[in-house]
Amino acid sequence: MGRYITSTLSYASTVVETAVSYQAKTNDRVLCTAGSITITLPAAADALAGDTVQIIDVGGNSGTANITVARNGAEIQNAAEDLTIDINNSAPVLVYSGATYGWVLTGS
Repeated sequence: MGRYITSTLSYASTVVETAVSYQAKTNDRVLCTAGSITITLPAAADALAGDTVQIIDVGGNSGTANITVARNGAEIQNAAEDLTIDINNSAPVLVYSGATYGWVLTGS
């Protein structure tokens, strides 16, 4: 069981605002106020199925100054590649599904 959704289906998250590259932790909701930064997901060895990280381009900069989501050893969408956020004001939610598929996008 993941560590993000509570029994009432509300988010149990830590909000982090950043304009620089950041090492995300489980349950983080990362508010990116600048582009051209990297958000690194929790290490695959530390992640549990159901763990969630949300990355929000609150500054609306990612269309011209992409935000990179570094996979940190796990796959993203079943691919061994980092994720590039390149649409202004995007807010992807990534859920760790386990070692087979890694982090999957569940919402934006």
